[in-house]
Amino acid sequence: MKKVTLLIMLFSCALIFAQNESSGGIATTITTPSPISGETFRFGPGIVTQLDSGSGFGFTNDRWFSMGRLFTGSQNVYGLRFQLPNRAITLGYQDLNDTNPRIQWIGASSFSGTDLEFRAANSFTSTSSTLVATMTNDGKTFFGKPFTSTGSSTRVGVDYTDISSGSRTGVEVQNTSGSSGSATGFRSVNNVSCYVKTGLSISSSGGAYGDTGVSVSLRDGFYSSGVSAFVTANGGYTYGVSGRITLPSGVTSNSFGAGIYGNSAAVTNRFAGYFDGNVTVNGMFTSSDKKLKKEIETEENVLEKVMELDAVTYKFKANDQLNLPQELQHGFIAQNIEEVFPELVTTIKKPIIDKDNKMTGEYEYKAVNYIGLISVLTSSIQELNEKVATLENEKRENASKENLLEEVEGATFSMEQNVPNPFNSRATIRYTLPENAKANITIFDMTGKYIREYDLSNAKGQLVISSDEIGKGMFLYSLISGGEIIMTKKMIVK
Repeated sequence: MKKVTLLIMLFSCALIFAQNESSGGIATTITTPSPISGETFRFGPGIVTQLDSGSGFGFTNDRWFSMGRLFTGSQNVYGLRFQLPNRAITLGYQDLNDTNPRIQWIGASSFSGTDLEFRAANSFTSTSSTLVATMTNDGKTFFGKPFTSTGSSTRVGVDYTDISSGSRTGVEVQNTSGSSGSATGFRSVNNVSCYVKTGLSISSSGGAYGDTGVSVSLRDGFYSSGVSAFVTANGGYTYGVSGRITLPSGVTSNSFGAGIYGNSAAVTNRFAGYFDGNVTVNGMFTSSDKKLKKEIETEENVLEKVMELDAVTYKFKANDQLNLPQELQHGFIAQNIEEVFPELVTTIKKPIIDKDNKMTGEYEYKAVNYIGLISVLTSSIQELNEKVATLENEKRENASKENLLEEVEGATFSMEQNVPNPFNSRATIRYTLPENAKANITIFDMTGKYIREYDLSNAKGQLVISSDEIGKGMFLYSLISGGEIIMTKKMIVK
């Protein structure tokens, strides 16, 4: 019996001394009544530690646990610390003066696992769990399972409200992944079945001086899209990008505003806006203020150039790169205008994008600055009006000569309008001459330049004009007898 009693006493002593490496003896009673019902242990100021592996409480090789107040040499840290070799996690206050507590992950630069994971589990007996969020040591936060190959299980949910003053960002996403593959900074997937679905909704109020719903900054990208919208709709009102500006009732403003604002350097193949398809504009769109221009010169002598342009009707071919209308069109051919007015033609190089949104090449075509043609056509009309006015004056002067000639010779001259007018290949001009009169019909262009003349041998007959003989354009033809212009008319050859 004595041997048994001795063994029990030695085991108890060994257990007591083995569990106590703190200074002083172990308190066996709680002298102050506890305000917490059922309290079992109470510790004084300091730290409770457990060394699980190693010879000290180091960072590199030891494994230990601490709870309480830890003096680091420069400040007191309050909370929990779980230390494994080269990595640790702390929970609490970094300093007594800190306002906010923290969860802090610490990892050595030589240790590859440097992420803080948040997981959910439904079993106390299994280590299996579901990853719900990941924080990395460079400031990134991933929600769900961002490291799967397809990312089909990724879910992101952010509800951010900030009513503080100063500069605040609700959600800021930075993607600094490698150059290969596809990287998405922010992705919203909405597969629910409902009448109205919104991928990202931003509402701001409070009279701020400068509000920005979405701010995008991209730098040094080969193929970059600040905002890219792909919409597949079954009908109804559909907008890839919708912009609207409204003012409260009764409020007027002369300040600048734009539903959609685009800005691009005015260089080759760079556009503030590019539309692949029909464009409808309600209102004016052009800048024509004199203060914006220099080296201003009046358009002159353009009538001959305009006569070289071919106004045509046409239909667009089927094109898998451009969304072109199928209805009958009226206009010009860019190559034709480029020969006469090269400054009004631009070569467009549209990127070819595959189904994975990657650029695979360029589709090149020519476009016409139809706005620039307006001044050219206006100038040509003005020139034509001047020439018509001059011809009318000459006609009035010649009228008296014609009347005098008819009275002297007792004869009558006549020349009818060519039929048809305009014409493509041939036209007929009917005429009547006095007996024994010699006359001809002479063709001039609209500048008065001589083209060709036809002698008339019969007192009454008709003259057939061929477009192969005079060309295309607008012409004047005159009945001339005895060196005098009897009458003049106009013809158009298409």
